[in-house]
This record gives sequence, structure tokens and C-alpha cells, in this order.
Amino acid sequence: MKIATFFALFGSAVGSTEAFLTSSRIAERKPDVMTLHMNRFQKQHEFIQPDVRLYQSSTSFVPSTANNDLYGLATKSSETSSSTSGLSKSISKLSPLFKALASSTLFMMAEILIKQVFKAKGISFPSSLAGCCAMAAALLISPFHASMYRVMEPGAKLLQKFLMVFLVPNLIVLPLCDGCGSVTEVLKIFSVIFGGFLFSLLSTSYSVCAVRKIFKPSTSIQQLQPSPTSSSASPSVATIKPPKAFSDELTHGSRVVAVVSGIAALMAHQLRSAATSPLVALSMLAATVHNFCFGARMPKKVTKVIHPLVTCTTLTWVWATVMGAATGTSFLTMIAGYRRGGVLNLATAGAGDLLTFVLGPAVVSLGVSIYERRELIRQNLKEVVTATGVSCIGGLFGTALAVRLLALASGELRLSLFPRNITSALAVAIADIVGANKALAVSFAVVTGLIGANFGASLLDFFGIKDSAARGLGIGAAAHGLGTAAFIDEKDAFPFAAIGMTLTAICGTVLVSVPVVKKLALQIALGGL
Repeated sequence: MKIATFFALFGSAVGSTEAFLTSSRIAERKPDVMTLHMNRFQKQHEFIQPDVRLYQSSTSFVPSTANNDLYGLATKSSETSSSTSGLSKSISKLSPLFKALASSTLFMMAEILIKQVFKAKGISFPSSLAGCCAMAAALLISPFHASMYRVMEPGAKLLQKFLMVFLVPNLIVLPLCDGCGSVTEVLKIFSVIFGGFLFSLLSTSYSVCAVRKIFKPSTSIQQLQPSPTSSSASPSVATIKPPKAFSDELTHGSRVVAVVSGIAALMAHQLRSAATSPLVALSMLAATVHNFCFGARMPKKVTKVIHPLVTCTTLTWVWATVMGAATGTSFLTMIAGYRRGGVLNLATAGAGDLLTFVLGPAVVSLGVSIYERRELIRQNLKEVVTATGVSCIGGLFGTALAVRLLALASGELRLSLFPRNITSALAVAIADIVGANKALAVSFAVVTGLIGANFGASLLDFFGIKDSAARGLGIGAAAHGLGTAAFIDEKDAFPFAAIGMTLTAICGTVLVSVPVVKKLALQIALGGL
């Protein structure tokens, strides 16, 4: 309650900040929330994840020249006036970046504050999730919600654009894990993942269909979508080549930084300088960013099979091998130094520590996404509540029962499968709560998402599920962000997929945080060991 009050009071101070954020904007008529939501995604990232809003849907940027230039991550803007000086244009181009950085700093401050309060009070609940819920509550109940949203939106977009990058460290350290055991164990794990995905998909979708038949909603889903007039006002998406997920400047620039800092680290190593470790961390950080950008910019046919997370992880391992050979360090030592853990110390932190630090604020920013979809949730509350309940309860206890019945040999493996249908950002939180291996948990979640992205729509068609709300909520609950991204072409189902993904992740984490529920799930899963 105190946290929600903090955000509500924070809203009153936001009003004055709004003037700064809106001073350089051109006045324009704002479309309704759903129209804005769809327009943003029609021209955005192919693989969107959020979770991402890459895969976290509505937080992608409105496709305009100004927003493509936002943060210097997309294409260069064209010259709008011959009389505009080069300096003015540069300032105008950087202004959105400064606003987004200032806004994202607010999320970081909020997450740090909540974490310190929770630590002082001995509260084990994930501070980032508490911040997410408090942010959503503050935006929904504060009389200053419009001003708060305008201030927080740029930072939320920036954090969620890179949300997948912040998850990479959990995959990079996979070689330090004990592994999944024998071939039989691997087959059992895949059975839980695929069977669990199918169970979550069908149970959630059929539950929503049943609710819609019982209550016969009077609001047509089509009424929530952009009107033909608004969609025809812009060029057809089919005739426009989608913009690259990340700009040439960011991709090539991060590559240069990785190479230059790597060479500097080698020179520092030869001189036995204390700067070696920070330079290695900088090189690995830049390499991680570059590798993700490279993977995200690959053709859609490739990213559907080989997710940018997989590409990034593999290429970063290659770079770690190169850096290790240059500095006389083994591969496993390089990986261990990539994420040291503990309190962040810039002097000794690895690249993974820096990325993981920003993951918490990115989770807090998901509260903005809930606010953006508030109207769609309100109009379909029964369906949303049903889908969330079925996916969270069924996903947790169904997985616990499955790993026990299949008699997985390792307790770590059993627990790491708990968050299989939870978006990776909060899969890490659940792994922390139940004592699972975070790297394995993220890996299993990614595999689940890839299955949903490639087979989700076909399975729904095969089982005759045509209702858009049922399809969207089902895929979002079963395959989180990757599955949601695959439904971007289903204009009626996509917003529901984003809602299903977000609420399943949040409510699933809250559910497993309840001591009684956690104890019961652990007893079911670990029985027989």
C-alpha cells in the first residue's frame, strides 16, 4: 500500500515534468488507445518480444520518422527544412533519447527504492514485480495518470525494447550449470515443455470460449480494432518493407566498441594493468549488444526458428573464447567473470551484472503496459480473469505433477521447469523464489516460446478454436512473448495475446510467492526424491 501511495504521490510531481517532455512535440490529435496500439505494431519489429516489448506488445514505438530516430536506434531522419541548422537538427534528434533516458532513470530509482525497503523489512517478494503492480495501480487510480503516463512512457519503451538483451546473462552462464543429464532426461524435459505448452494453450483457450458462450459478450472484438479509415490513412503494411529491428549505427557502433575495447584489454593485460578487467567487461557488454542486434536483424524466417537470444548467446560465447585466448584465460573463467553476482560494483562488475541490473526496472515498466490496455481488459474482464486463473494455476500445479510423474532425476531440473510458460523476465524471479537454476529456467521458457511461435496458430486451427479472444489469451498464456509476437498478423487476437502474456507472468509470480502455494507445489514436484 505504501508503494502504491508512493507512485500516486509521485504523480503530482510529474505534472511539472510534463511541460519539459511536451515542449518539443508537435500538437496532434491522439487516436484511441487500441488504434495507437495497433499502429505501433504494424510497422515495428518482426520478432518483437517483448517479453518486450519487443515481445511486450503495445510499447513499441509509433512508426514515424521521429520515432524511428528515437534513441538513435533506427533509420536516419530526413531533412525537414533547408533552413534548419545542423546543430538544431542534431539537438532535435537527440531530444527523444534524453527524454527516454531521464524517464528510464525514474524506473531505476523506483526499483532501487522498493528493493531497499523490502530488504530492510525482510520481504522476499520480488521488488521488481511489486514495482510493476504499484506502477499500474498508480496510473489507474491517480488523478494525474495522464501526466504520469506521458512522463513514464518514453522510458518504458526504451527499457522494453532491450528487455531481451537484459535476459542474455542468464543464458551466457549456462556452461557453468551441471547440465540436463542423460538423453532420457532430455526427452522427459521436452515432454514436459511440449505437453505443458499444449495443456496451457488448450485449457486456457477452451475456458475463454466457454465463458464467452455463457455470457455472450455484447462488445464485438472488431469494434476494438482500428477503423478502416484510420488504417487506410497510412500506407499498406504489405507494401512497406519493415524497418530493421535495430539501426546500423547501433549494430556497427557496438561492434567497434567491442573490438577496440578488446584490443585495449589485451594491451592492458600485457602491461599487467588493473584496467584489464573493466576493459574486458566493456568489450563483452558491447559484444552482447551487437550480437543481439545482429540476431534480431536476421530475416523473419530465420528468427522464427533461431531466436535472437540463441544467436546472441552463441556469438557471445565465441567472443568470450576469443577474449580468453587473447588474455590467457579459460572459457569457463571468462563466463564466470561475465556475471559475478552480488552488489553491483562498477569497478569489478562483469558485463552480465550491468545488464541484469537493468532487468528489474524493465519489469517495473510493464506496469505501463497494463495501463495502456486497461480498456480492453475492462471490456473483456471475465475472459481475462478466467484465462489468467486457468493458465497460472494449471501451469504451476500441472507442471509440478508432470515432473513428478515423469520422475525427473534432479530436483533442480524439476523446479527449473516451473516457469516454463512465464515470460523470461519473471521466469528469473520465479526461479529465485523456488530455488531453481535461473539459467535453465530461462532456457526452458525460451524453448516453450519457440514452440508456441512456430506451432501455436496451427494447433489452434487444428482444434477448431477461432474466437480471437480465446486464441490470443491462449497463446499469450502458453507461450509468453515469443508466441505473442507470432500473432502480430492476427489483428483481433494480438492485443489479447499481449494481455494474456503480461497478466500470466505477473499473477503466476504472485501465486508462487504465496507460502502455502509454494509449499504445496514443491511437495508435489519434489515427491519421490
